[in-house]
Amino acid sequence: MHTEIHGPEPLELAGRHGLRYWVHHPYCHFNHSDADRALSSYPLAVFLPPDAGAHTPLVIGLQGMAAPFTWNAFLAPVLLDYGIACAFFDTPLAGERSLIRDESGDILRQVTPLVERGMPLTVRLVEGMFESVARDLTFVRGLLAERHNLVDDRVALFGVSLGCLMSSYAFLRDGLGQRLLGVIGHADLRAFAKSYTPYLAPLLGSTPAWAVARALALFLGSYPQASVEFLALLGELAGDNPIAKKINPMTYADRALPTRPMRFLVGREDPLLKHEDARACAALFPDAAAYVVPGLAHGTTSFGPSFEDHVRYYVATQLSDWRA
Repeated sequence: MHTEIHGPEPLELAGRHGLRYWVHHPYCHFNHSDADRALSSYPLAVFLPPDAGAHTPLVIGLQGMAAPFTWNAFLAPVLLDYGIACAFFDTPLAGERSLIRDESGDILRQVTPLVERGMPLTVRLVEGMFESVARDLTFVRGLLAERHNLVDDRVALFGVSLGCLMSSYAFLRDGLGQRLLGVIGHADLRAFAKSYTPYLAPLLGSTPAWAVARALALFLGSYPQASVEFLALLGELAGDNPIAKKINPMTYADRALPTRPMRFLVGREDPLLKHEDARACAALFPDAAAYVVPGLAHGTTSFGPSFEDHVRYYVATQLSDWRA
């Protein structure tokens, strides 16, 4: 198996012109050829300032669970206006990197085809997602250095929700990037899964629950079974599973350095992520902070500026010293 790189082709998002690559970077998620190829192939969008070169900073961004890379398009204008290059790509089970290439951001729609084909939703799958994305981040960094001379050390990893966890994993374990910017997320996988998981999730992993889900699937399709498997998976991630511990970025917290800042932007009213957990996480690092925004929920706002406006301002302030 070898890596394939196609393109680039012209791309326009958020009113800005960029380049689109198609990358196939093989990874064995299930030992199922069709599924493995789908989860190993992804679009890569690259946006370059007019004078991009060896002294241009770079931001590599990941979106949240099942969310396509295009949801990060709103960041391109502010970064380009600062003279900062940016790159976005799909993570496994998001957008075009999936069996159904769905753009809705609905994780159950993405995992249902796996369940229908007898491929279980397990911690091993999550491990493969984290490992392959960490590898992809390093690969994209190298590709942009080779193809576009983006060799400056000023590289920031940006991640939304699950993308924040995946970025944190590469940032801490692999030492990739000089700054980490997380949005509606933090670096503690176990705490995140625990706050995300309904209190009854452990019960859904029991034998009666599985039997009920399979019976419902005969009448309602695979959504019930996929829902049960997904909730049971969250319960595993929130527990003491050794694989979950291995891929938890906090396992590598001792590799953090005071010269590599970590920042998290979270919402006070977020129903899926506790802002107290983000603050507790940030307190464990030598240079980290969690900014809690009133009214900010998980990708939406109940009042005030929009989610995208909050994030634009946050990214612009955190990277103001990189401005050309």
